[in-house]
Amino acid sequence: MTDHNNYFHDDHPHILDEVFYKDFMAEINPNNLPHRDYAPLIPFVRYQGTQNNTMKYFVPNRYNGWNTYIQFVDWNEQVADESINPQEVARLLLWSGNIRVHCPCPAFKFWGSQYILTQLDAAIVPEMRMPHIRNPNLKGIVCKHLNRNLKVLPFHLGDMASAIKEQRRNLK
Repeated sequence: MTDHNNYFHDDHPHILDEVFYKDFMAEINPNNLPHRDYAPLIPFVRYQGTQNNTMKYFVPNRYNGWNTYIQFVDWNEQVADESINPQEVARLLLWSGNIRVHCPCPAFKFWGSQYILTQLDAAIVPEMRMPHIRNPNLKGIVCKHLNRNLKVLPFHLGDMASAIKEQRRNLK
């Protein structure tokens, strides 16, 4: 996944591929960013809630912060399957489920992360404009907020399991 230019040839106008958590983590690399890695400066990530198949997190910055979103494409199928306990479903979704992400910060759009993820079918909100000015080489895959959020996502498995339990209760 490192060389994004291979994904944008005319032979493959739309890549409909699954992107897993491990794919994001393999791509999040300080050497593969269009700018300095600011993610270590972010002190924490706070879980805000889950709506349908999308988890919302708050990532603070110096003055306010940004809400980031992680969507689990296979969420509804897994929630409906009550033969698996919620903790195991959370692990399945994280480690082998197709995910999509979004951050409303300007860097996510203008540095090209949203465009790259749209081409990989991993953006919740699609962006079709290529970042010709800020990131013409298409380096990096997420902004610093999503970078930090994805790095701590395994620590939020309990939040995922609680959301799954709640949704299962509401299905009955």
